[in-house]
Amino acid sequence: MNKIDTLKISNYDKFKCTADKCKFTCCEGWDISVDDNTYKNWKKDKSNNILNNVKIKRYEGKDEYFINKKTNEACPLLDSHGLCNIVKDHGENYLSLTCQMFPRIENIFEDRIELSLSCSCPEVLELIGSETGKINMTSESHNNLESNALEIKVRETIINIMQQENFLLENKLIISFQMLSTILENENLGEHALLKELEKYKNSNYVKELIDMYKGIKINTNDSVEEVNNLFLDIIENYKEVSIFNILLKDIANFAENAKIKKLSSKWNDYKSLFERYNDFVENCIISKIFSNCISDDIEEMIISFQMIILEYLLLRYSLFLKYCMENKIDEEDIKNYTVAFSRIIGNNTDAMIEFIRDGFGDDILEIGYLCFITLV
Repeated sequence: MNKIDTLKISNYDKFKCTADKCKFTCCEGWDISVDDNTYKNWKKDKSNNILNNVKIKRYEGKDEYFINKKTNEACPLLDSHGLCNIVKDHGENYLSLTCQMFPRIENIFEDRIELSLSCSCPEVLELIGSETGKINMTSESHNNLESNALEIKVRETIINIMQQENFLLENKLIISFQMLSTILENENLGEHALLKELEKYKNSNYVKELIDMYKGIKINTNDSVEEVNNLFLDIIENYKEVSIFNILLKDIANFAENAKIKKLSSKWNDYKSLFERYNDFVENCIISKIFSNCISDDIEEMIISFQMIILEYLLLRYSLFLKYCMENKIDEEDIKNYTVAFSRIIGNNTDAMIEFIRDGFGDDILEIGYLCFITLV
């Protein structure tokens, strides 16, 4: 039997929770899942009332468990001081795995275990901000990182595209999405044909040809900014009153609701030049999310995960644009704060986002033409 290797994302061992000093509580603004084993343990113990605060959802013939609250609400198991009643009464080991591990993420494959960190935590972003190179996975045993798992090979190709130099982030996101779309459209591809398809995207000249093709698309800046503005307002509607997001979202939401699109659009190119100065940090955050989330052997699930990463990027970019229009500057701390916010609003609430996209666009996966329209402006 082959030995299973453990891989860790850059700075994994440096993470330390700042506890009550953290301005983003882990217990509000996202759906908190409860794993099967924890649910069974809570169900066995008749002396506690924890299950009164658990709801059951049926998904693809299987029961899934969540803390019974609206996405934008705080956990009902907190006391008046914001402390967890489960921890107080039973200790940390009685918590669900989500609460025990956050922001640590463990993904288990046939030949490896990967340990990564969620960008939903501000302390993780401090670690990413301190990184002088590119985010990566390293083996504890320093073995060859080659994997036979096709999902790993697909993910490696996405990361290879995203880390290529001399291309804009938004272009690399679209090319990666196109690659996943091509694989999905040809889902009966055999392994050999799939590997051959992936190999094409490792060639920077091929990637450049695709980017040049997309550069030929004429996008009206006014129309694109208006669409992103509407998308932004729709997505944050239920979150701008959440206490941990209020200070970040309320002012820019009010500004967006009353903005004159032509006036906004006139500032877009100057803003983009300024925003691109922070590309290294933003790219490392995106790579970190790809390592954590793009791990399914179902190509449709993988493309949905990557789609969420694109949407997080777009809302980060647009939120900072609104701040720029209001204050004529970009603040590095705002970049980190909005990254945390949209990692929670979108990345940690994937089911709600899928429902939002399905209701608004008629499918779980956005058309690439629409993504180009809102991304390549």
